[in-house]
Amino acid sequence: MNIREELKKPGVKRMILDTDTYNEIDDQFALSLAMLAPDRIDLACVTAAPFHNSNSESWADGMEKSYHEIGRCSSLVARAHGAKQPPYYRGSSERMPDPETPVKSEAADKIAEYALAYDGITFVTAIGAITNVSSAILLHPEIREKIAVIWLGGHAKWFDGGEFNMQGDKNASNALFASGVPVLLFPCQGVVSHLILEIHELEAHLRGDSPLGDYLCDNVAACKPKNAVSWSRVIWDISTVAGVIEPGTFSSSPCPRPWVMDDNRYDFTKLPGEIEHVDVVHRDWVFSILFDRLRVKK
Repeated sequence: MNIREELKKPGVKRMILDTDTYNEIDDQFALSLAMLAPDRIDLACVTAAPFHNSNSESWADGMEKSYHEIGRCSSLVARAHGAKQPPYYRGSSERMPDPETPVKSEAADKIAEYALAYDGITFVTAIGAITNVSSAILLHPEIREKIAVIWLGGHAKWFDGGEFNMQGDKNASNALFASGVPVLLFPCQGVVSHLILEIHELEAHLRGDSPLGDYLCDNVAACKPKNAVSWSRVIWDISTVAGVIEPGTFSSSPCPRPWVMDDNRYDFTKLPGEIEHVDVVHRDWVFSILFDRLRVKK
């Protein structure tokens, strides 16, 4: 399956969003955008991904905080736009111990349940560590023919070095690539890193528009370094959802299935088959879609 070609077909696409929503401030934009594109996205459910950094005490705490942030943000979207609030579920509280051993969770079971209940392909769009998704595939291998995975993970194939989502669960990353499931990879550095948002642009479009707009602006403003005069922020996660809404916002090419090595470099010789590697994202088009969808129509 060529995922980009499938996305280019007219009609609404069935989607599950897997997100570490409390990790940063960009997942909230992605969740809002997914909820506000009913002409292109049938958002079946949202699942909370684990993460561990300065915003969480543990992987389990990161997942739990993300679960509550999904509820908080989706409620604001529903109130501001009258959008339907999707069901959302808790994910894994730990990482996979090796590439063959899944972690049981409500999210893993729900991903499989929704995928198997749908006649067509479910696009599982993941914007955090891929633990829930890989565990769903290993626990319920019958979904391999029912899903396509769109993942913001890793860096571009010409970059070395670890990336937060991929390092978050390297075993799950390798499990996904080894599964044979169709994968469309949105790499961070070198590709999605072009989605730079200047704070004054954000304020001009969304400040005062709605409680949702103010919430998103406040989240971004809270990240501004003290005494910074000029400042911007990469809004990584919207790349994947905007790509489902309008696949013209990115260009992709085939790439050998990678295996993530201990030093975080890719080995392109270990696994058979290919994935789709996004090579370019069109910054202005992506943000035009974002602001057009998120602004409350007066």
